[in-house]
Amino acid sequence: MWKWEIENKAKGTIVILHDMIEHHKYYIDLISKFNSIGYHVLMGDLPGQGQTTRMNKGHVEDFKQYIERLTEWVDVANRYELPVIVVGQGLGGLILAEALKEESIQIDGAIFLNPLFTFKQSFINRKNLLKSSIRLSRDESKFKLGVDLSSFTSDNKWLERYSKDELLTEEVSYHWYSLINERMNNIENDMNLIHVDVLCIHSNENDIIDVDRNVHIIKKVDNDYLKIVRLNNIEHGIFQRENISVPFYHVERFLDDIQHRIGFMG
Repeated sequence: MWKWEIENKAKGTIVILHDMIEHHKYYIDLISKFNSIGYHVLMGDLPGQGQTTRMNKGHVEDFKQYIERLTEWVDVANRYELPVIVVGQGLGGLILAEALKEESIQIDGAIFLNPLFTFKQSFINRKNLLKSSIRLSRDESKFKLGVDLSSFTSDNKWLERYSKDELLTEEVSYHWYSLINERMNNIENDMNLIHVDVLCIHSNENDIIDVDRNVHIIKKVDNDYLKIVRLNNIEHGIFQRENISVPFYHVERFLDDIQHRIGFMG
């Protein structure tokens, strides 16, 4: 885990959870934006991704490893004694939702960015061959996930970074895939146990998740502040592009609303 602290008095602390395949370095621009509006930021690479490991890349033994890692980061964030907001992109959003349902973390707000609650049917079809391949629930052998990186972004600068990045997790274990599917299949259960303020941003041009089903699921959150935004002309990676002014506008408004709702003066 790394910290990006600001020198002046902070408004709060942001914890970021990245998506499948990627790692924390794809969020440096977003981290700078959060710093510029008065927030400390904490972020690390999720288990099995980025710089966390090479031997077990693309593999975790238990989904709870993700929740435990998030809990550790939130515990550090809470030491600042400031409002804590967690941002989860894709897989990070699934982890965030599960942690909130289990009441593993105490935070003031949750921002979901195209959370991995569902797979789009066309994406599932590409995985049909796995049905006969997943023989053992603990199978550590790997396969290529087959995600077209242009599904994350159409920004050429980012696509070039992807093409040169040896830390991308393009192969995952059958066991990892089974764990993620199990959580996704049960994601709708107990969403009413999520009681924090929520902003959920979806991109309509999404080749990975089923946005309509995702919206149906997120609406089950039991809180009087639930804002759902659907953006056009943006792929799955909400902030994986140079021009992030539109999605960040919605994020900043949400952060301002949290400040007012909890009465934190900064």
